[in-house]
Amino acid sequence: MGLADRLDGYSETKAYPDGTVVRISIHRTVSDSYPSGWRYTLHYGTLQTGPDEHEDGTILRYDNAHEVTKGHECHRGETAEVQRVEFTDIVDIWHRFWRAVPTEPFGPNGED
Repeated sequence: MGLADRLDGYSETKAYPDGTVVRISIHRTVSDSYPSGWRYTLHYGTLQTGPDEHEDGTILRYDNAHEVTKGHECHRGETAEVQRVEFTDIVDIWHRFWRAVPTEPFGPNGED
């Protein structure tokens, strides 16, 4: 079973002593709202907001909440600056997220 199969249905939240949190939710879908076949949010942020975070605590978030109208997005920092990202597959998004987050990766076990 490949990583994409193991990511399907994966959802976890982990809070850290420094006040940051990682929230992950990934699901395959056949909904017309998600033409990529995936609905996902990979969020790294703070539990309490400060001057360097968006009002919802976002430091970094990859999502496709509005895929049909806005595509796949990366939100960063206090303004949650939005940048469109190319979606090749969910495994690529997974690796992009973990390369950018300064915490130890966690998630489904096994080979890529």
